[in-house]
Amino acid sequence: MDAPDLPLRSAHCCISFWVIVVASLALVNSLYAVDIGYRDFSYGLSGTSVPSGEKPESKLWWNDGYWWGSLYNDASRTYHIYRLDTASQSWVDTGTVLDNRPSSKADCLWDNVNQKLYVASHVFTTNGVPLPTSPSQWGRLYRLSYNPISHSYTLDSGFPVNVTRGKSETLVVDKDSTGKLWVTYVESQQVMVNRSVNGDQVWGDPFVLPVQKSETVNVTTDDISGLIAFGGSKIGLMWSNQLTSKMYFAVHLDGDADTIWQAEETALPGPNGTENSDDHINLKSLNSDRSGRVFAAIKTSLTSSSAPLVMLLARDLSQQWSSYVFGRVKEHHTRPIVLLDEDHARIFMFATAPESGGAIYYKTTDTNNISFPLGLGSPFIKTSADLRVNNPTSTRQNLNRSTGLVVLATDQDSRIYLHNTIDLSGKPAITSFTPTCAPSGTVVTITGIQFTGATAVSFNGKAATTFTVDSYTQIRATVPTGATTGKISVTTGLGTGVSQNSFAIPATPVVTSFSPTSGPVGTVVTITGNNFTCITSVAFNGTVSTFTVDSGTQIHATVPTGATTGRISVTNGAGTGASAPDFTVTP
Repeated sequence: MDAPDLPLRSAHCCISFWVIVVASLALVNSLYAVDIGYRDFSYGLSGTSVPSGEKPESKLWWNDGYWWGSLYNDASRTYHIYRLDTASQSWVDTGTVLDNRPSSKADCLWDNVNQKLYVASHVFTTNGVPLPTSPSQWGRLYRLSYNPISHSYTLDSGFPVNVTRGKSETLVVDKDSTGKLWVTYVESQQVMVNRSVNGDQVWGDPFVLPVQKSETVNVTTDDISGLIAFGGSKIGLMWSNQLTSKMYFAVHLDGDADTIWQAEETALPGPNGTENSDDHINLKSLNSDRSGRVFAAIKTSLTSSSAPLVMLLARDLSQQWSSYVFGRVKEHHTRPIVLLDEDHARIFMFATAPESGGAIYYKTTDTNNISFPLGLGSPFIKTSADLRVNNPTSTRQNLNRSTGLVVLATDQDSRIYLHNTIDLSGKPAITSFTPTCAPSGTVVTITGIQFTGATAVSFNGKAATTFTVDSYTQIRATVPTGATTGKISVTTGLGTGVSQNSFAIPATPVVTSFSPTSGPVGTVVTITGNNFTCITSVAFNGTVSTFTVDSGTQIHATVPTGATTGRISVTNGAGTGASAPDFTVTP
């Protein structure tokens, strides 16, 4: 994910636009680099290190023209409801308390028909076990009502209620067409379900998912499950099984007895596939498909460099499963989520790379012609200050022109929330471009969305005379003569999208001074001057050194081995600038 195209506006006005925002600019080494996304607030040290997890769960929802979320408040050691102020791209604490257990995580479900918010919250553990004598550790269901006048949520009387009997790695909730609520989780190495039996407050006893082949629901402690309401009258439940190396899916028909489920289906591997399952599941279904197309972002446990690692599984209207590669082992994606834009028939998938945490990347494809491009994808949340960004999360809802798209993530080292947004109005959206700094005549690859039919590309208002629309998501344009540093724009019949970040046109570097003026190999020299953008090399009398660009006017460079007394030179795409006096290399 990458840069925005329109000025930010309040989400409450319900005017959509593609916005992928860059929070700050940084010059690092030879790059004209940008941070991508918004850096939010610290969630501190009192709670879990990754409050935006876990994989099948959703922390966000859209309601009444706003994006809302369950985010951890370190000062109170509780989860609160926050509202995203899109004008400032900041999360506003509403003060409404959700779970008061710092080690808990949750799945949020907004019921727009009944104007109810459901939050299924559980104390996190990597080994789900029953705790019959410790109800304070059980999974809970919170239900809240929304007041559209005050734009606030209130916990309903009688809630929360207990829905499990222990801790779990994940807990997912959804509601079927009869109004019955369902949850699923893994406990004691078995796939568990529970359901409401009299309104939302009264729940039955949890039970093992009743499928024809009972061995399929006997899993490892590392396996998880998720569920989704689909097709207008069904609940689907997917689970990983690393003992059988498969992903399974079972269907409950609304109105059937709670313990009557259809025969389990093998979602992964396919009939001719060899993929092994891993414990990564995130589910969506198209509301427009009343018979029920279901999509699952999953991860395999394959290890060969070219083998599929992250995939999208799709269940068609004839109950057949297909698989599509999002990323291969060599890309090191993990923790994928899937979102559906129904207005534009687009699928978005987001995933972390590398697996230990780093940045959030995304790819998009046509819902009816699924095919993901090769490689990492476009960066969506990436900053120089947060090096282990991970656990992307969003909403259980499908998206449209009014909602736009928001993804939230966290960094377990810096303990910071981060997010980014996409406007789904249909105008072109520039999410990134590469290179980010280059002279006239350079071909720049522009990435984004809604590029089909582009009629113009400009660099800071200067029209590119040569550009090629490669696809819905990519344009290649040549930087025109006379272009200056500024934003890139793409125009179609639906409007113009503008990058949030500026494309830099380099000027020849000018070296005005340096300090110290002499020193041995290994000395760090501060070089002062101008036009220190897009720097490709720094040399001491022709011997190339290592360097860091601190700003457009300052570079730190280390005197390299083999350097001799002479001028210091700084080079970028526009040319080379050299110091007037020599730097003296001493023994």
